[in-house]
Amino acid sequence: MIFSSLLCAQQNPDFSWPSPERIHRPWTRWWWLGSAVNEKTITQLLETYGKAGIGGVELCPIYGVKGFESETIPFLSPRWMAVLAHTTAEAGRLDMGVDMTTGSGWPFGGPDVGRQDAVSRILLKSHRLAAGAGLPEPIPEGRLQALMAYSDDGKILDLTRQIRADRRLDWTAFGGTWRLVVAVQQDGVKMVKRAAPGGEGFVVDPFSVNALKHYLSRFDTAFQGYRGVLPRAQFHDSYEYDPADWTDLLFSEFEKRRGYDLKTRLPALLGEGSGDGIGRIKSDYRETLSELHLEYVRAWSDWCHKRGMLSRNQAHGVPSNLLDAYAIADIPETEIFRSVGLRNIPMMKFASSAAHLTGKRLASSESFTWLDEHFTVSLAQIKRAFDHLMVSGINHVFFHGTPYSPPGAPWPGWQFYASTELSPTNSIWRDLPAFNAYATRCQSILQSGESDETLLLYFPVYDLWNRNAGMLIHQTINGLWAGDQVFYDTALKLTQRGYAYDYVSDSLLDRVTVGGDGALQTGNHVYTSILVPRCRLMPVHSLRKLVRLAEAGATVVFKDSVPSDVPGFGGLEQKRADFQKLLQAVRFSNTAIPGVREAVLGRGRFLAGPDVEALLGIAGTTREPIVDRGIAFARRRHAGGHHYFFTNLGKDTLDGWVNLGVEAKSAVIFDPMVPSRIGLAGLRNTGQTTRVYLQLMPGESCILRTFSKTRPEGAEWTYLEQNASPMELSGTWKIRFLEGGPVLPPAATTDALGSWTEIGGAEAKRFAGTARFTLEFDMPPPGSAGWILDLGKVCESASVRVNGKAVATLFSAPFRTPIGMILVPGKNILEIEITNLPANRIADLDRRKVDWKIFHEINFVNIDYKPFDASGWPLRDSGLLGPVRMIPVSRMDFSTGR
Repeated sequence: MIFSSLLCAQQNPDFSWPSPERIHRPWTRWWWLGSAVNEKTITQLLETYGKAGIGGVELCPIYGVKGFESETIPFLSPRWMAVLAHTTAEAGRLDMGVDMTTGSGWPFGGPDVGRQDAVSRILLKSHRLAAGAGLPEPIPEGRLQALMAYSDDGKILDLTRQIRADRRLDWTAFGGTWRLVVAVQQDGVKMVKRAAPGGEGFVVDPFSVNALKHYLSRFDTAFQGYRGVLPRAQFHDSYEYDPADWTDLLFSEFEKRRGYDLKTRLPALLGEGSGDGIGRIKSDYRETLSELHLEYVRAWSDWCHKRGMLSRNQAHGVPSNLLDAYAIADIPETEIFRSVGLRNIPMMKFASSAAHLTGKRLASSESFTWLDEHFTVSLAQIKRAFDHLMVSGINHVFFHGTPYSPPGAPWPGWQFYASTELSPTNSIWRDLPAFNAYATRCQSILQSGESDETLLLYFPVYDLWNRNAGMLIHQTINGLWAGDQVFYDTALKLTQRGYAYDYVSDSLLDRVTVGGDGALQTGNHVYTSILVPRCRLMPVHSLRKLVRLAEAGATVVFKDSVPSDVPGFGGLEQKRADFQKLLQAVRFSNTAIPGVREAVLGRGRFLAGPDVEALLGIAGTTREPIVDRGIAFARRRHAGGHHYFFTNLGKDTLDGWVNLGVEAKSAVIFDPMVPSRIGLAGLRNTGQTTRVYLQLMPGESCILRTFSKTRPEGAEWTYLEQNASPMELSGTWKIRFLEGGPVLPPAATTDALGSWTEIGGAEAKRFAGTARFTLEFDMPPPGSAGWILDLGKVCESASVRVNGKAVATLFSAPFRTPIGMILVPGKNILEIEITNLPANRIADLDRRKVDWKIFHEINFVNIDYKPFDASGWPLRDSGLLGPVRMIPVSRMDFSTGR
């Protein structure tokens, strides 16, 4: 039989998957609503999650459930710490891990945060006064930080101490026109969102290490008497501290770091003054708060280490240098929010780049947040989003997420206000283990070895900070802050063209060294070149570092030209002089290649020109041509070669030879959907080019393990081709509803497949769960070496059995599986258990006005953050829609030259 090699377990380690570990499996954010939890249910739920293939949980206490107030446990109370100890112990028993948020809800904050340690913002007001006039209104409420007067002829007066008890200014303008700027700090302007009982309070100042230390002292006290197993890591959610844009010591910290008094330049913060000066002063303001927040995150991470735990941080949203903020944590974490596609990859690569440059094994993701409306997300959608994460360098997914819900709670159980629902009450949970197994196999490979990005892309944050508009610039997960940045477009084009790259910031550039062959190194990571996208501003120390790297043998590539100026306002003339002195040593000359200019520096060089791809070719930085066929990839190094994760995110089938970006003597293909499908790939070497034969339908993925010097012994991969017309399976289908609700519809039969909402009667229209479709059919006549079962349209996942033998669980396109080896002469029995989404059932609840939305605070909202109401939803197709076909196939013969 042509499929025999696909079903044989390989003993050779070169043909084996890594042994699954808890870290390989998907983890989930576990919302403790009101912390109304108990040990018995914790154990029961952890066992359920573990059986589904989940590797760990992240505890996030949030608002409670109406009617269960008496069962809530105050956050960090002795009782809360006792259930934490029970949770970590039970998770360890089940070979699962536990993380926890350093707080309840988000961001950091709570009852011990006083106004002096809380988030603050600056209120700036400007007044024009003629000679003889005074300030026409009292100082606004808040703490006065400065009241400055600026005359048209250049005088500057500090009037801060001339405020009377009634908050009016005791001063009158003289000798001409003055501009007065009032700066008032308003404290306590944000409360913790979605706080759990015992976690309510002000949000802590994200620019103050002292405020953070006061906040963490509550955790120190709680953990002093703790005798349980510690969580693996503490978690800091995405930056949601806005409207924070000030801190108590900003004026003194600014002067210490930037070298001048910001009070003398306050009009620039209001957008008043010369255009260049406004951007430069705002850049200095933004850089100062960036540094203060980085110190805040670093202090939290250090506290985690001191307490014996790792730090896991979502940096997106920060007003800091985004890459540096990610790099501080032991596990940098990105996020999927709503849609995911090619354009999201450059944003998600900030987290993986930070991990790669700092030598961290893991880069994680809050995954599938609002991937679609509540109760409508399929496993197929989840797989596609997961594959996007993998090609972005992420290798440790966290579901968003799983509410703690007592088993006896009426359906749909306790819920969190944001989808995606990945909990036992969701009908798709039945086939979630199949997805988890797929994800585990992929992550086991992508957590091994070393990343193999070959290009460093410089992140020109100062061009971003130099904008005149607004105050702080938040680098949010949607990437909109980069909308007019050449940098983001450059990263997107590199992705589209198949370049494997990591970002590098000005500070992380200090980690880069040059090897004897001119290769760039950060720890164990090796890069062929650095690309500086078109940008205007670069600090002197960064240009100096690039010059030194080139002098040591590196190639530095500039899109168009070298940056022309330095950022900021403080010490500008001296910095410009130093910058120009460095540029004078860089003498470009034209090359034989049109548009390309070169400057030789020591053993290396600078290259500049408009065509990035041509420049990278000269630098020896190669791309992966497979992207031209609609295939996305991630690549890592192992001891004997490379690992590729390939996924077909396009609309066309790949069936043919493709060039690899690395040389290989041999390669083994692994099917992460079917772990026993492993075999030697068809491979050809033509000079310095390695070609491999791949077959990937839209939605399919594979692992390719290459070997640079050896060819392991083992079975060959079975390539299949259709050799005749498909045969549609017809007859009478028996439909029996197996599990789900609200009640099981009666059995049904049909000769024409379609949605069970049309076949199964009234109860089937509101049913969420699983039904078995059974058909007897005759084995096809001889003439084909093998058969593929194609289910056609499936809503939404399918478990296939043939003649009583389990074949496969299929949860995403293509819904196909080989069955030729299981067929018997004469009658065969095909059983397909189909599981649908819970959408029709939740719509029925809302039509009948069942009060299932019983949660405090935000209660329950839709994807647009409006009150959730599914009563108007149309029926969603459910079941096996087909057509179900048998596709005759045979093994491809490579001797024919294909």
